[in-house]
Amino acid sequence: MLVKVLKEMGFRRDDEDDYWFKDYGNDVVLKVASTGYNEMEIELDMPVPTDINSSSLNKPEKLIEAIMNSSLNKGLLSSLLHAINDMIHLKLIINLGN
Repeated sequence: MLVKVLKEMGFRRDDEDDYWFKDYGNDVVLKVASTGYNEMEIELDMPVPTDINSSSLNKPEKLIEAIMNSSLNKGLLSSLLHAINDMIHLKLIINLGN
């Protein structure tokens, strides 16, 4: 079921590294990998501006707060908005499935 959801959301499979990914432009990529039965790892790859302390980004709330307070350009903010929206959507689907 999750594979169908990922395909419908526009994710593509990377067969070499065994994960699904979606490119949002501006060097923003969301990766999804299975870590076991009904368990997934979601990774957001993005350029980290120099005014953000990446070591403090251990919770989604901290990431969103740091993004909102940083000096990112409009294109990068738009890419991050779409990636975070998909990340939240996936988390909701996983939680509803359990």
